[in-house]
Amino acid sequence: MRKALWIIVALLVAAVSCKRMPLYDLEKIVELELELKLELDVKIDVDVNVDVEIDTVIKVPEHMKVCFYDENQDNLRYTEFVGPQGGVINTPPGTYVMLIYSFGTEYIQIRGENDINTIEAYTSDITATKGATLRGFSRTANRAESTDDPDEPQGPIIYAPDHLLVTRETVVIPDLASENQTVVVHATVNDVVDTYAFDVPNVTGAEYIESVEAFVTNQARSTFFGRPEVSQEPATIWFPVGVDRKKGCFFTTFNTFGKLPGESRCYLHLNIRDTSGAELHISVDITNEFNKPDHHIVITDPVAIPQPESRGGGIEPTVDPWQEDSTKVNIG
Repeated sequence: MRKALWIIVALLVAAVSCKRMPLYDLEKIVELELELKLELDVKIDVDVNVDVEIDTVIKVPEHMKVCFYDENQDNLRYTEFVGPQGGVINTPPGTYVMLIYSFGTEYIQIRGENDINTIEAYTSDITATKGATLRGFSRTANRAESTDDPDEPQGPIIYAPDHLLVTRETVVIPDLASENQTVVVHATVNDVVDTYAFDVPNVTGAEYIESVEAFVTNQARSTFFGRPEVSQEPATIWFPVGVDRKKGCFFTTFNTFGKLPGESRCYLHLNIRDTSGAELHISVDITNEFNKPDHHIVITDPVAIPQPESRGGGIEPTVDPWQEDSTKVNIG
């Protein structure tokens, strides 16, 4: 009796947890052939040798996810997966809005998929590990609590997003299928995040630098890429910065969902750590840099890193001179 009861409970849980999908007449299924063209050029030239990976080429994704939404209700009907250049999907008749996007990136997360107006791409919150560093700069960077200062960055510190390739297409699948009937859709898939190059060309004492990290404030927290529209929620993005010790410069690229809509200011905060563990903080207003068509942010002010007092840093252990001591031991 107890075993039967457990079986009934398991079936009820399965019925609640499984997502119901509509049943279709297999005789009316039509082949939908997707032919996708990927736009993969970041359009940034790099002539430096730095100690971090520079993102200059969008990688070809392993999979593309295809979401089929109702034409009027915008509700998700079903999903499929195809390769980066497309593929063949068996599709029931109807008119659909297809939202196609790259799937399986490292930092991008997706939520709100059940409605095309709420599907949202975002990245993880890392405030817990980076918040103290950002609060160490100035009052402008203090995000411990909300203020009335319009320049005060609010919201979490997040990872810079990966590239997200997206296209939205409307497709009509005919009611009557024939044996050889195929609907072909050609679509160009574009990146929905913005990529910027960041350059500090005049750095002295670069050989004394251990690492550099950057924070850019008042960026959009996420993007509703089904509409499309960026979030009104602010965030600060974090990313490592490369050092070319031979040329004496900082350089990297970073991605963002976009500048936060409105008149808020955007600040770049650099945290530079030297080989002794000491830190140097630099803050620059880069709001106007986001209006440049070439997406190249250049900080022309010189940066000087002083030679550390102790190159080794940390604790320098010492050993006292060895002193002999002898003891007689009687062995039975």
